[in-house]
Amino acid sequence: MKLHRFLLPGVLLPVSAAAAGRACQSGRYRITAPNGVQRAGYVPLGGIRQYVQVRSWDAAHPVLLVLHGGPGSPMSDWSYGWQAALERACTVVHWDQRGCGNTYFQDPGAPRPTLEHLLSDLDELVDLLRADFGVEKVVLLGHSWGTYLGALYAAAHPEKVSAYVGVSQMVDFRTSERVSAREAVRRARAAGRTRDAQTILRELEQVLDRRTLDRPGAQALLRLRQHKERYLPEQYGSRMLRWRLTSPYLTPSVLRWMVRFDALVTSSQALYEALLDDHASLSERCLRFEVPVLLVAGEHDWTTPHSTALAYFEALSAPRKKFLTIAGAGHLPFADQPEAFSAALLSFLSRL
Repeated sequence: MKLHRFLLPGVLLPVSAAAAGRACQSGRYRITAPNGVQRAGYVPLGGIRQYVQVRSWDAAHPVLLVLHGGPGSPMSDWSYGWQAALERACTVVHWDQRGCGNTYFQDPGAPRPTLEHLLSDLDELVDLLRADFGVEKVVLLGHSWGTYLGALYAAAHPEKVSAYVGVSQMVDFRTSERVSAREAVRRARAAGRTRDAQTILRELEQVLDRRTLDRPGAQALLRLRQHKERYLPEQYGSRMLRWRLTSPYLTPSVLRWMVRFDALVTSSQALYEALLDDHASLSERCLRFEVPVLLVAGEHDWTTPHSTALAYFEALSAPRKKFLTIAGAGHLPFADQPEAFSAALLSFLSRL
């Protein structure tokens, strides 16, 4: 009996199209320069093997280490779709942090990550990259949750970091949820949806009352965000899913991680406990930088609200700082407007 007889036509078509897309993208995004680097694999960090991807058209370029969001949302498999211009000027490094993505399936029984674990792993990775590429310092770029991790590290290690770039800057988890919920409530009431507004306010309090995000807590947060986003501008766009499904870096581990909600919740629990602490806000923990700082915010970002990031920018001190708004973008400005994002970032880095 032939295998295709067991495949539903509606399933076969998208799977076949995705496979064809991956083959096409693999050739299109191959780096062919003599001094280029294109590698992905596992390195020992913090006693376990962790996934690291490196892409550059010239390995002599400055190292740009990207810290993904979440917690638990790696983007090593789809970042190729938006970072092409950066690869021409930087050595771009992605890391699937401890407890998620490709790294998770190397050792599913590893201890759950804590903030201290990740900061220690990050320090080891920075040292590895400095030695591997012969550089004194790296540029640190965080997105969402990665900005929380990145800001703390950059402020503590100016001897290893040449600049800090926060994209969709997370400042205070509770404040972000509160600000975005209030905007969703305002829009719901303006649309005459008072019952939806009441639901959002009730779910907000249920989330803010928590000190940890176990499975019921994570489900409560998911419900709140789903209800908020009915009234807020698009936060994630459609490009991420398209780039992911046709990615040359789409591994079985990435596919498994995408559907392992329980693993995500369990693995991220200690990190959410840190974010839910009364003194977790970066406005308390991290206002002084000894390196240049660039904060980038989508005009319509309500996941880590634009206004919250701007207030943090105005309060922090740095030798040089700049705040950039990407017009028309949501929570993923590099995906929504990759050309504008890359041009602004490279302009900033050219002045280091």
